[in-house]
Amino acid sequence: MMTIIWSLLKHNGKPITAYAIGTSLYLLMLAALYPSMMKSGLLEAKLQALPPEVLKAFQYDKVTGFDNVLDLLGGNYYGLIFQIIASLFLLSLAARLLARPIDNGELILYLAAPITRHQYTASAMIVMMIASTCLVLFNTFVLLLADWFVAGVSIDGMTLVRFQVNALFLLYAIGGFTLFVATLFDDERRAFSIAGGVLVLSIVLTIGAGLSEKMDWMRYGSIFSLFNTQQLLEGTGDLFLHLSILTGISLFFNASAFLGFRKRSLSI
Repeated sequence: MMTIIWSLLKHNGKPITAYAIGTSLYLLMLAALYPSMMKSGLLEAKLQALPPEVLKAFQYDKVTGFDNVLDLLGGNYYGLIFQIIASLFLLSLAARLLARPIDNGELILYLAAPITRHQYTASAMIVMMIASTCLVLFNTFVLLLADWFVAGVSIDGMTLVRFQVNALFLLYAIGGFTLFVATLFDDERRAFSIAGGVLVLSIVLTIGAGLSEKMDWMRYGSIFSLFNTQQLLEGTGDLFLHLSILTGISLFFNASAFLGFRKRSLSI
C-alpha cells in the first residue's frame, strides 16, 4: 500500500506544497509587519473605522489591545480566511484523489493492478491526513521562525499549540467529509459542488451566528463553530470536547467512505 500512497503523493505534491507554502508566507508576512503596525497604531485605526458587521463577518472579536501576534492572526487568518482556505484545499484534494479518477476512468488502471478498493481508499485517506498535517506543520514552523527571529514578535507557546492542534483536527474532519462525498458520485463536478455547498453553508452559518445574539443558534449547524479563535486565545472553552467531536466526525465520514466505496458500482 505504500506504493499507492507514494504514487498519490507524487501526483498531488504540487498543490499540497503550494497551499502549505502560500499560507505560510502569508503568516510570515503578517508576523513581520506586526511590530510596525502595532507601533504606528495603523491596524487598530483601520479596524475601528470598519463597520461592525464586516468585523463580525471576518470574526474579529477585538479591534484594540493586540498583545500578541496571535491576536492579529485570530481574525486575519484563522477566522473566515482559514475556513475558506481549508474548504478549497480539501475539496480540491478529495476531487483529485477520488472524484476525478472515478470520473475520467483513471481508477480502473489502479484496480486492474493487484490493488483492491480497500487499499486505494485507505491510501487516499492517509494522503488527505498527510496533506492536512503538512499544511499545519508548515504554518507552525513559520510562526516559530517569526517568534525566534522577528524583533517585537512574541508568541505564547501554549496558545500556538491550541490553535494548531484544533486546526489540524478540523482539517481531518473536513477531509473525511469531502472524501466521503467524492465516493458517492461518478461526476467530479457534482461531487465538488455538493461538498462545497455544504461547506459554504457552514461558513454562512458561522458568519450569521456572529451578527446577532438572536442568531447565535446558527453556529450549532456549522463545523467551524468547533474552531473558536477567541476561546483559543483566551484558553477558555471546551477544547477537548471540540477535539473529540472533530475526531468523531472524521472517523464517521472516513468509515462511511471506506464502506460505501467498497459496495458501490463504478461506471468506468
